[in-house]
Amino acid sequence: MQLAASPTQISTEEREQIAQTIEMFEVITQANPQDCQSMEILKDAYQRVGRDQDYLAIARRLADTYVETGQYSAAMLEYEGILQRAPDSPDVIAALGEVEDKLQKSGQLKPAQGSTPGTIAPPAGIDLDFKAAISDGGTLMTTAATLRRDKTGPSAQEQVLSTNLALSDDGNEALAKILIQHRIVTEEIVSSALDRVHKKNKNLLPGVVAGSLIDEISRRGSYEIDYLLSSLIDRSKFAFAPLDYYDIDRSIVRMLPESLTVGRLILPFDMMSRTVMIAMANPFDAAGKEAVQQILDYNVQWHLATPTAIFRVLKETYRIEK
Repeated sequence: MQLAASPTQISTEEREQIAQTIEMFEVITQANPQDCQSMEILKDAYQRVGRDQDYLAIARRLADTYVETGQYSAAMLEYEGILQRAPDSPDVIAALGEVEDKLQKSGQLKPAQGSTPGTIAPPAGIDLDFKAAISDGGTLMTTAATLRRDKTGPSAQEQVLSTNLALSDDGNEALAKILIQHRIVTEEIVSSALDRVHKKNKNLLPGVVAGSLIDEISRRGSYEIDYLLSSLIDRSKFAFAPLDYYDIDRSIVRMLPESLTVGRLILPFDMMSRTVMIAMANPFDAAGKEAVQQILDYNVQWHLATPTAIFRVLKETYRIEK
């Protein structure tokens, strides 16, 4: 087997940052075996530090997972990428053949006549070259919500200003309903905590971090934070981000305006290729997530983190005293 890759020239500081990313996402992918987004991040990290065997192993695991979940177009591209690095892989060749057969039968793989074999039809509603987009850095999350689209209209700064005015729903009502309907927390405790958080967040002063419903329930309702987060992970399908064990670059945090970071506890904490990893205290803050997608010209991977860890990073980044 011959490998056709060499590690990217990177600084010592960046190499240490990538090592931390690898450590964190190895834990995440072990805990969430079908988390394709995290496997994409891990694959890119292995590539950047020249860990070729680990790269091939996670790429194969990712391709097989795509097959298991019925994402045959993404699986085909992944198998093709493996064969570019390790052409002497009969099992991968066989797997690629099976995937191509499935795509041809479903009409998603165009015939080779007059065109390049393996041409994939783009998903409905996506106005871009799907195959080129997926191969851009190897870290694109192949869902309609995270695929990059051409942007027209207001500038990013104008979008931020309009977002600040428009976002009145912080997602806590939706989170409260989830907690009550699924009997995670009693209605009495949720209602009381929600009222306190609403009062705190209603007119936030500059330099004051927003309150978190989960944090409020944990501190005053005798519920363990691990229990609450585990329940939210099960229902949101977010991966957990252990921010307490991660050295976060402040410049990454500042990729979003304070109205979203400090005001809504939405925290960019790492970046790999064209993907920004963002932690949230409330995974059901739909308006906040939509604002992030409008502002950032990157692919986004969402994570859940403890409110206290987000508080700590925000206080360190913005030098907030209280």
